[in-house]
Amino acid sequence: MHAATSLSLIPPGTGGVRDYAALLGGPLDAPVRELSEQTDTRDWSGNVLLLHFSGYGFHKRGVPAWLLDELKTLRARFRVFGVVFHELYATGNPPWTSAFWLSSTQRRIARELAGQADFWLTNREIAGQWLRDQAPRAPHRVLPVFSNVGEPRVAEHDRDASIVVFGSAGIRAPSYAWGDGEIFRFAKRRGLRIYDIGAPLQDAGLAQKLVDEGVVVRGMLPAEQVSEALLSARHGVLAYPADFVAKSGIFAAYASHGTCPILLHKDLAAHDGMQPNVEYAAGFEALEGDRALDPWLVGRAARRWYEPHCVAAHTAALQALTSEVGA
Repeated sequence: MHAATSLSLIPPGTGGVRDYAALLGGPLDAPVRELSEQTDTRDWSGNVLLLHFSGYGFHKRGVPAWLLDELKTLRARFRVFGVVFHELYATGNPPWTSAFWLSSTQRRIARELAGQADFWLTNREIAGQWLRDQAPRAPHRVLPVFSNVGEPRVAEHDRDASIVVFGSAGIRAPSYAWGDGEIFRFAKRRGLRIYDIGAPLQDAGLAQKLVDEGVVVRGMLPAEQVSEALLSARHGVLAYPADFVAKSGIFAAYASHGTCPILLHKDLAAHDGMQPNVEYAAGFEALEGDRALDPWLVGRAARRWYEPHCVAAHTAALQALTSEVGA
C-alpha cells in the first residue's frame, strides 16, 4: 500500500505536464506517479485520485483507450476522482495526418473521462466550454497554466537589450523560421542580443543559422537560471496561436517574469483575457515605428494577467474542488 492517500497520475517521461504536477504535488499532498499500460496499480487506493490528462502523453497517437478501463478500476478504490485536462483532442489537422482521422476517437476518450470525473480543471476557456457540454454538473475551474520556472517578484528595473527564445526544440524552431528569419533582422535593428534556451535544435541548418547570427546558445538550464535570464530580458518570443497560449508554460514563464512576450502567428486575437498589443506584442512590427509598444508596459500587463492563475491559485482551486465534492 502506498503511504500517500492521494495520488497525481501523469504520463511517463519529462515535460510540462510532469513539471506542473510536481509543483502541485507537495501542496496538495498528492505525490506524482507515472501511469502506463504496464504499471502495476493493484495496491493503489486512498482519498483523491488526480489524473493529469494529455492524450499524446499516454499514447503516441493520442488514443489511450486502455486508460479508460484502468481508471474505472482505480476509481472504485478512491473517494474522489478529478481530472486536469492539459489537452482534449487534436484540431485543425489536414486530412493526410493521423490526427485528423483519430480526432473523433480522441474526443470520445476525453468525453468519457469528463463523465467519470467528480471535478475537472482545464487551461483554456474554449476547452472549458466543450467540457461543460460533456459534464455540466461536475464542479470545475478554468485557469491558464502557471510558470514552471518560477514566479519572482518583478522589480522596477531596466531590462537588458536582449531577447530570450525558450522551450523545447520543436517549439523554438518556428520562432527562428518565422518570416524567413525576421527575428534576426529585428534584433539587429533594435540592437538586441538573442539568447536561446533549451535542448539543441534538430534542424542542423537552423542550428548553424543561430551560430552565424551570433545567437548566444545556452542549452538546457536549471529553472533558477532560466528565471534569471527571463527576469533580465526585455523580450520573450513564441510562435504560437493566441487561442492556445493559455496552455503554454513558455508564455506563462514570460508573463510571470514581466518579460514582454512577442507572439508570432497569422491570426492573433483576444483569448482567455488577453488582448493583442496589450498583454503581448502581436509580432515584431508592433514594437517598431511611430506607434511602437513600450515593452516594459506590455511585460507589466502580462504579469498582471498572470497573477490570478499562479501556482497558489491552482493549488487553492484544486483544494476547493476536492472539498466541494466531499473529500
